[in-house]
Amino acid sequence: MKKQHGFYREKRGRVLAAAALSMALLCGMGMSVCAEEVPAGVPYATTIAELKADAPAQCLVVKVQDYTFTKMMAELGETAVVVQDNGDGTRLCHIPDTTLLDAFVADINTALAGVPAGDDAFYYYDGASNTIQTYQGTSYYQINAAGKEQIYHALLMILAGSATENQETVLDENTLELASGEIPEEIAVNRYSLEGSCTTSLRGSSSNRIRNVQIASGNLNGTVLYPGEEISMNKAFLPRTSANGYREAGAYLNGKVVPAIGGGICQVSSTVYNAAMNSGLTVLERHAHSMPVSYLPLGMDAAISSGSKDLRIRNDYPFPVLFEAYTEGKSVTVNIYTSELMTAGTTYRLHAVRKGGLAAASYLEVTVNGTVTEDRPLGTSRYSPMRKDDDEAED
Repeated sequence: MKKQHGFYREKRGRVLAAAALSMALLCGMGMSVCAEEVPAGVPYATTIAELKADAPAQCLVVKVQDYTFTKMMAELGETAVVVQDNGDGTRLCHIPDTTLLDAFVADINTALAGVPAGDDAFYYYDGASNTIQTYQGTSYYQINAAGKEQIYHALLMILAGSATENQETVLDENTLELASGEIPEEIAVNRYSLEGSCTTSLRGSSSNRIRNVQIASGNLNGTVLYPGEEISMNKAFLPRTSANGYREAGAYLNGKVVPAIGGGICQVSSTVYNAAMNSGLTVLERHAHSMPVSYLPLGMDAAISSGSKDLRIRNDYPFPVLFEAYTEGKSVTVNIYTSELMTAGTTYRLHAVRKGGLAAASYLEVTVNGTVTEDRPLGTSRYSPMRKDDDEAED
């Protein structure tokens, strides 16, 4: 009986000692013991180095967008941990002092601060080089409180288990917040904005036709039109030859659809025409198709044909403009960027009104500070139904 009594006294002493150690740890005294010294269900103090002595190279892996950050257990070895073994192979862990873990999160945030958020990029005019440049912006992502908690939980999962493989956690929009700095004044005053845009559908197009649209768009993309300069779509798209990448696809031949090298690029010129009119550029030459097109209303298309029909545009602004053209999915888009400062308050909109039969009158609506000041008539486009007579091919 005395022996048994002595056992309980000894056990009680160990429980009190374990509790004292945990309290000491929480108070910053840094004391620790081994798991074997404490019975199941009793909290004890230790370190990450002791808990992961068999896997010091095990890593906490944090993924943020396209970036990966790692922290080895050996690097967190001095971190104190309060542990409770449950006696069933599982255990609970608590980290009273997260200084080293917080430093890891801070390092990640420092790295993220150097990665501009993609949606924040914009164009600006660099007067020194007389070019339009891309500014990546000042917005960047930072780990928020929920993100820190997720990283902390991932570390506890490592400490609470016996596995030695890396533990990965992925941060998403719920665990990140957008931060921003100031844009330099010399860039801010020369910032460009999207002033004219048009997107048309490629649904129903053959693969060859889509390829021709991609080639023409790629040739135009990135073109800078300086003050007073003119651009010809026939020249911008390059000659429609196999050597330039163009393929055979359907084209209008004065009332008929026939195969032609470069067939389909009139859709790009038509999309350019709408974007140019919507941005306030001056259109010097434009021709309607001989027949209606499916991707735009009557009166809003622009046919081109080598040697006979062209779409010519002039930049009458006192600053350069930038053409952006690309295909995405089943559509083609043309954007025109102009000076945000110079065009502030004035917008343009190309539209057309059906006049009966196959004819439409086109107009350019001009709005200044929210008030429509003009609806400028541009002329009437007339189209013909399918005919048997052949003349010239419209691409």
